[in-house]
Amino acid sequence: MKKREFFLRVFIGLGCIVAFTFLVFWKQHVVQTNRDQAIVSTISEWKTHGKPVVVQNIVRQDIQVYEKITITPLSKTLFEGYVTKDIQEQLKAGQTVSVDTEQGGRVFGVISDVGQALNVDTGMFRVRAAFDHEVASSNRIIVAYVHTGTMKDVISVPNEIIDGAGGKFFVWNTRDGYAYKQNVLLGERNGYGAVVLEGLHDGDVVVIAGQTQLSDGDKVSVAAYKDM
Repeated sequence: MKKREFFLRVFIGLGCIVAFTFLVFWKQHVVQTNRDQAIVSTISEWKTHGKPVVVQNIVRQDIQVYEKITITPLSKTLFEGYVTKDIQEQLKAGQTVSVDTEQGGRVFGVISDVGQALNVDTGMFRVRAAFDHEVASSNRIIVAYVHTGTMKDVISVPNEIIDGAGGKFFVWNTRDGYAYKQNVLLGERNGYGAVVLEGLHDGDVVVIAGQTQLSDGDKVSVAAYKDM
């Protein structure tokens, strides 16, 4: 009797293991099938309608140029910082300077003084900025933006849409519903973007989002259109 109960328990245990194993493999099969169907569906959509992208129209315009510096407070409205020689040469008294507040606003002022002598302690040049209103910040060191000039009638694109290899740069240009690599020659480049000297013209429509999935000559579908 005890033998029969033992074999019955063993049989039931083996049955549970087999059933559990079957369920695991069945679940894996279902998940993989769904994944394959999703991939096939996506590829089919791309072939029919094109890969989804966000594009932007290229327009020549005047671009404001800003230099970024770090400053610390001497008082509630007077700040001081130190800059390298190449930045010092771009700064002069009277230039507009601004800082973003922690509340989402902006406080404006002017560069009040640009030191001409090298500071022996820092190895840089002293700069002072005077603001129209109190600059409230929980950080002692803040970032300020100095307006150093204006580039007239230029084409500029965001840095994040520029790809490069081997010292050459390109963006994704679109024509008649297809995307193509467009080589570009870049001029001045900063945190706001890059000036394109050659390669783009007024009226070109470039991809600003979705370019990571593109290959040269891909059909595209415009999901959104952004103005400059």
